[in-house]
Amino acid sequence: MSAPIAIGIDFGGTNVKPGVVSGSKIIARLEPIPTREHDSAEGLLAAVFRDVVILRKQHPEVCALGAGLPGIIDGLNGRVRELSNVPGWRDVPLAALLSEKTGLPSIIENDANAMAYAEWRFGAGRDRLNVICMTLGTGVGGGLILDGKLFRGSQLGAGEIGQMIIEPHGAPGHYGNFGALEKYVGNRQIAERAQKVYTAAGIARRPEELTPLFLEKSALNGDEIAAKLWEDIGFEIGIMLTNIVWLLNPDRIVIGGGVAKAGPLVFEPIKRTIRTRTSGVYHEHLKVVPAELGNDGGIIGSAALAIDAAQRSST
Repeated sequence: MSAPIAIGIDFGGTNVKPGVVSGSKIIARLEPIPTREHDSAEGLLAAVFRDVVILRKQHPEVCALGAGLPGIIDGLNGRVRELSNVPGWRDVPLAALLSEKTGLPSIIENDANAMAYAEWRFGAGRDRLNVICMTLGTGVGGGLILDGKLFRGSQLGAGEIGQMIIEPHGAPGHYGNFGALEKYVGNRQIAERAQKVYTAAGIARRPEELTPLFLEKSALNGDEIAAKLWEDIGFEIGIMLTNIVWLLNPDRIVIGGGVAKAGPLVFEPIKRTIRTRTSGVYHEHLKVVPAELGNDGGIIGSAALAIDAAQRSST
């Protein structure tokens, strides 16, 4: 008997990426839908619905649909309370709209939760009971697998690692939380920090030379300014993760997203910070590892959650 397949949709701040998923594999995908080309939630959803129709024609055996979105997502009631990085999305009954337009049982989930679920089921966190996942990109997100279950919290908002405070009197955040991690290690913030340190050193840099990818290459090529910047970023992430280690005592921390692609430049200071600031009981068996599913984690996790929900409702 073949495994059930579902459509997973990753609503990113830049693009919306739909795909057909079987287990841990994306077996069909379409070109990403640019988010900024649509002025309203309605316009973006219309483009999503068109792609779902195309994918269902290719794979009529699809049994469910799942969507992962950044922001405050009420997956239990299927509503987008507030979408990060995309204006006009407040209190949208998205799961019902998806079901109505596609005829498929549909669920929505926070995108970092979807990524965490995928990494736990199929990726770097598999076979572990307690896994912390975080994504480092345009923003900073997180998902928690505790005692082998996705932990959402009492208001379904658990895991917002990017909003945790690392500097009480630091940069102002969206929710009155001065010094939130996201305000220091998001892509844009890294570029701004890089610009400042290069300018202070009397070195001119173009915007394209301030991306995480370029800064990684610069550090690997002996650029001491870039290397020091990655050391600082890793230390800050490590401080925040140290607090999580003390609180939740996980087996594994899985880190994904564009910033995580800096590899040892950022992972080594993260590990060192955790190791030097926790008891051996907490860090001796803890592994901090890169995500295995890459940019596909959100699509795969959304589809897997949709299949699980459809199977529960049919029993």
